[in-house]
Amino acid sequence: MDSNRRVVVATDFSAGSAQAVDRGVRLARAHGAGLVLLHAFDPGAWRALHAIFDVRRLTGEVPSDVMARQQLAALAESLAAKTGLAVTAHHGVGDPAAAIASHVQAMKSVLVVIARRADPGAPGLGSTLMRVLRSAPCPVLVVRHAAAKVYERVLSAVDLRDVSWRAASMALEWFPGAEHELLSAIDPAWQSELMRHPAAPDLGGEAAEPLHARAERQLQRLAHDLCLRPGCQVRSEVVEGVPVRAIVDRAAAWPADCVAVGRHGQGALADRFLGSTSLDLLHHAAADVLVVP
Repeated sequence: MDSNRRVVVATDFSAGSAQAVDRGVRLARAHGAGLVLLHAFDPGAWRALHAIFDVRRLTGEVPSDVMARQQLAALAESLAAKTGLAVTAHHGVGDPAAAIASHVQAMKSVLVVIARRADPGAPGLGSTLMRVLRSAPCPVLVVRHAAAKVYERVLSAVDLRDVSWRAASMALEWFPGAEHELLSAIDPAWQSELMRHPAAPDLGGEAAEPLHARAERQLQRLAHDLCLRPGCQVRSEVVEGVPVRAIVDRAAAWPADCVAVGRHGQGALADRFLGSTSLDLLHHAAADVLVVP
């Protein structure tokens, strides 16, 4: 149990965010963490409808921002009474993604939980989610399904970059009771290209070692380093194939409850954009997805 941990759940009171709240409650209870419900009210729409807003004030109707504060406070009070958790309500003003990033900036051991979409049955990703993933300085758990149970199987997508190692470590930290698997997928086309250029700078002094063997060795070492507590279950596997397809297929076949992935791509602007693997997993994986910066 860690009273310094915080689980911050973004809510807009939709069906999707209700699922995120349920998952946040489970995680907070498992870790003895504080639960923060965060709702951001964007006044931009109200400025566009200023005349209507004034009419509503004149008729005595409660403005939407006030209603949201009341609803948020009531939800926090209800959850605290039902679960025994320390639940706080935070009402931000402005863009939701900016409000979330600002709120968690100074926090340590924090996890943001957010729904994939306000409507769980709708296709695609929500625009707020995309902005949160680009700006949040902490891990973000994207919830796709109702929290019927704790996570039992967690698949971490691992390549030879540090960010994916952090994702695997964070997955084990937040979901310690689950069975964990580290999966590295090597694209044959990429491997062929590297073989034609064995002195590629990103391979360093290990360029002569076959990529598959190197990945297996590093994954085994990572699995060993992660398994420091009794009963820890971490296994590793290296496969050949297009990474996203291999990860999605493995997650479905296992089946995994959650897939962990590093957020950043490569290059000078990597910290401002999602990597293609993380973005594709959010679109195609049937499981919840933990995205780690």
